[in-house]
Amino acid sequence: MAGSPSGSVPLQLSSAFAAGVAGALVNMGAAWLFARMNLFSMLHCSLAVTVSREWLYSRLVWGGLFGLFFVLPVFAGKTIRRGLLFGLIPALFQLFVVFPLLLHKQVMGLNFGYTTPLFVVVLNLLWGLAAAGWLAMLN
Repeated sequence: MAGSPSGSVPLQLSSAFAAGVAGALVNMGAAWLFARMNLFSMLHCSLAVTVSREWLYSRLVWGGLFGLFFVLPVFAGKTIRRGLLFGLIPALFQLFVVFPLLLHKQVMGLNFGYTTPLFVVVLNLLWGLAAAGWLAMLN
């Protein structure tokens, strides 16, 4: 597997999952910081960050699952490119599946405000870069 520890498939999958969880921690920390700085509301976005077990658990699990994309040998050895590319996957999922179909908040979550897509993309690119960086440190 390019960009992650060599070895058995279970090691590769667990490393990718762990990288996704590490990325989720960075994503959640940034979202919390944005909320504390009142950045969401200053930029006309009503996304709320309510730190709870459920909020943490769901983001850690989803982060780990999306981290499994790092098993793919795309942009091997190119940490930043991999992080940016794979960071777009959860962003697109949130914008085009979660918001409209699960939360009923319009495509791209526009019911939360017109800057919502920007925040979603930025936060998920941070996730991707952190996850890719985690895997690069393992090599």
